[in-house]
Amino acid sequence: MKSLAALLKPNWRKVLATTLMLAFLAAAYIQSYAFVDDVPGVTKPPLYDLLRPFAFWSSGMLLIMPLALLSTPLQWLGLSPLSSPLIWPLQVVYVYLLSCLLVFAHDRWGTRIERRWRWLVLILPFLIVAALWAPAMLAGIRSPRQMMPFLASSIFFSSCVLSLYVYTTVCIGVGVYRGLRK
Repeated sequence: MKSLAALLKPNWRKVLATTLMLAFLAAAYIQSYAFVDDVPGVTKPPLYDLLRPFAFWSSGMLLIMPLALLSTPLQWLGLSPLSSPLIWPLQVVYVYLLSCLLVFAHDRWGTRIERRWRWLVLILPFLIVAALWAPAMLAGIRSPRQMMPFLASSIFFSSCVLSLYVYTTVCIGVGVYRGLRK
């Protein structure tokens, strides 16, 4: 119970990580206007034109993918929490729990990973996404110069989200491994 309280207790790093991820999801939500811009009565959200050249939406969906997977059984029953007014409170809770898990795992086990391996865990997803994503994106782009901000932000944001999940998983894996080894 003490570990659970330590896990959920807010501090400045958890609040900062939660705020950054929620701002990222808000930008993704603003970009979702591109899918409904031809529907009558739907007004363009503020900052849409400013955020349009960047790829927040696909990376935002990658960020909430575990939440979407957890809600799949509810969708089989005909309930869809991801398309209801509950989406923002659910995302706030999910992002806060993810931030808590990230900070807790780093403090507890991530600091025991050698620095050179820690950097590899953070940089490897960038390299994988760049190698797999960029050629496919460039093949579909007619004018690469105009789409460069989109391509670069797509690789960067997707890599950041992937790095977040990989690093948290590696930290927890180190903790499990050390616990089993004892």
